[in-house]
Amino acid sequence: MKPSKSSPKKTTSAAVKPPAATKPPAAIPIAAKASAEKTTQPVIKPPVSKPTKKQLTPPAPAAPAPSQNDWPAVTLEANIDVGFGNRLYLRGEGDGLSWNEGVPLTCQNGTTWKWVGNASKPFEFKFLLNDSVWARGENLLASPGQRLQFSPSF
Repeated sequence: MKPSKSSPKKTTSAAVKPPAATKPPAAIPIAAKASAEKTTQPVIKPPVSKPTKKQLTPPAPAAPAPSQNDWPAVTLEANIDVGFGNRLYLRGEGDGLSWNEGVPLTCQNGTTWKWVGNASKPFEFKFLLNDSVWARGENLLASPGQRLQFSPSF
């Protein structure tokens, strides 16, 4: 058998385009290449420890110092008719009291005068008429939480 001669096929230049010329990639500096490689690598984060119950609980606020309103009430009543236009006062050494200036008592009726205050410890006091005339006798004593009645004389 004879090899047949085949004629090469002719192609038209209009139908087939030569491959487009591609530009070679631009040169990447080594430092940029290294940083580009670093960004493509996965980032490994250190393990995060879970907070314990103690870390989640906020610290308890400090207990506030007791205020004067938290102290037990002391009620003092004086049974005396001081006369129309006169007032009864209280002086002493204790919470809210002073020996230099009196605190007025509240008139409940014609013969009953009342003072209510808070005390952190026992205290001494004395009644005064119009904050100038001292009641006779020794200083009186009251303790937190007490309700006391007196009949002072002037």
